Amino acid sequence: MDFLGILLFVPFLILLVLIAGVVYLVMTLRRRRPRVDAGIGTVRRLYFYSVSFVMLMMAASGVMLIGLDLLDRLFAGTAISTSTTKLAWGLALVIIGLPLWAFHWRAMTRYVTALPVETRSELRKIYLYLVMGVALTFVLVGAPAMLEQIFRTADFRGFPWAAVAVWSVVWVFHWKLASGEGQDTPETVGIRRFYLYVVSLATLTMMALSAGRIVHIILAGGYVSAFSVPVLLPENADIWTPAMRSSLANLIIGGGAWTAHWLVFARRDYESALRWVYLYGFAILSGIITAMIALGVLINGVLTWAFGAPGTDPAVDHFDFLPGVVASVAVGVALWAYHWWKAHDEAGRSPQLNLGANRTYNYIIAFLGLGTLSVASFTILNTFLTVITESSRNLLSGNDVWKEPVAMAITLAVIGAPMFGFAWRTILGRVAQDDDFRERTALSRKIFTFVVLGAGGLALAGSASATLFVFLRDLLDVGLSLDTVRDVRPAIGISLTAAFILPYQWSVYRADRLAAPEDEREAIERKSVSVLVQEGSQDFVQSIEDALGYSVEMLRWADTEAVTPSLTEEALADLAGLVAQVPGRSVLIVPDGTGVRVLSYE
Repeated sequence: MDFLGILLFVPFLILLVLIAGVVYLVMTLRRRRPRVDAGIGTVRRLYFYSVSFVMLMMAASGVMLIGLDLLDRLFAGTAISTSTTKLAWGLALVIIGLPLWAFHWRAMTRYVTALPVETRSELRKIYLYLVMGVALTFVLVGAPAMLEQIFRTADFRGFPWAAVAVWSVVWVFHWKLASGEGQDTPETVGIRRFYLYVVSLATLTMMALSAGRIVHIILAGGYVSAFSVPVLLPENADIWTPAMRSSLANLIIGGGAWTAHWLVFARRDYESALRWVYLYGFAILSGIITAMIALGVLINGVLTWAFGAPGTDPAVDHFDFLPGVVASVAVGVALWAYHWWKAHDEAGRSPQLNLGANRTYNYIIAFLGLGTLSVASFTILNTFLTVITESSRNLLSGNDVWKEPVAMAITLAVIGAPMFGFAWRTILGRVAQDDDFRERTALSRKIFTFVVLGAGGLALAGSASATLFVFLRDLLDVGLSLDTVRDVRPAIGISLTAAFILPYQWSVYRADRLAAPEDEREAIERKSVSVLVQEGSQDFVQSIEDALGYSVEMLRWADTEAVTPSLTEEALADLAGLVAQVPGRSVLIVPDGTGVRVLSYE
């Protein structure tokens, strides 16, 4: 499919995704927070914003095609075809899309003016930020290509300039509109946050990859100069290559977009759970994984060379991966260091969210480390069984089948052991200080425990079944031999690995169950709890959820007398007991000057 086909297809594909996502989101929000709709109604909104979105995509794409054709004719000379296809398509899209968008958008503007409640519509915010996301995508694609042309990396093409010009206007218009209206409900705040952190993550990735590539090109050039061999660069005497210029363009644009969204637009959004997911779940974790994988490549390369594994190249050729390793480690450490500092710097502003995110992060690191150690264990066991079951003729002939697997197993162990050890030590330290059993009953701990037990149990059962099947098959065929052991080598390796892990994890689970008080071992009767809170009270709500043991619904308190009390651990425990004792299945918690009131209803 050519560019024009993609350009025309994307808006309609996005429309289908938009409709499905919006319907699901709206139905979910309606189930969570029943309310009287004082606006124009969900169905009408869905129609107007869906049609407006499609027509805007058509109109903007048409203007871009017209601009593209004009720029190519003015500056590209005879290198560009004189075909009028793009111009015809652009005019058609503008003639159809622009009036229809203007009509529907004007109607929605009148509704918003007459009914200010429409500015709090989730559908409206989804429309605004979805348009901004699409517009920014075109800008992030076109702007680096513009810089590449400025850097004389590529010949002139009108698309980047037209795309940036048109879609920048679209983005600025909708950003100003969304910023002027503000976000008056937790749901609309959540939609804005989703946009900010998705864009922050995407542009951070773009920036990190570009920086890594730049460092790699520089180091590879140094490697070439030092050893006088061609490694990765065709022009060894000059690092100002097209690849360097392209990477620099992406770094500038990605860095600029990341700075705007992360350092400016989201700089004070301390109460957002998505912020902590971004920090711990993506940025910090990605930095660690990137650095660890690069170190694994280095360790495995060194061990493979030291063992003299079959097929090993001369030293200079064998270690040509070093520039890539150093570049990856540098980028990974930079990602980790900055975001780790940022998380600790902001920890005091949102302690509950930071605690939950950090706890989940540690369990993810522990799981990754344990998984890496499991693969190392399986590899070494399978290699050991391979060595003892292979014929002595193969071993004497110099076919060292053990060298590469052993190098890989040692590499995985060296990487996995520190990850698991550090994270698990931190977890054990928190559990030792866990006087109110929050650590032992945390959702992330339960997920970790049951995933490990479940995966280990399934692996043990599957491998045991495979081993028994092969043994019975050969026994019934009177064919028991060394080949039987060869057939079950992987199953035995999996079984022994699971047998090493499961007993300890089961003991952890049993210790958690036995440490909890008797009344906490019983199933918690969950009620539908709503909390009336003012904006910025996420920590207060989080403390109530921790005390109850399940999630609650936030209702934004718009009155001027809205307050957010500070509850002690004892007061929170009393609140949880009161919620459990009230007769109604639904509960409303209303803060007052000294504490909270608990109202129940059916």
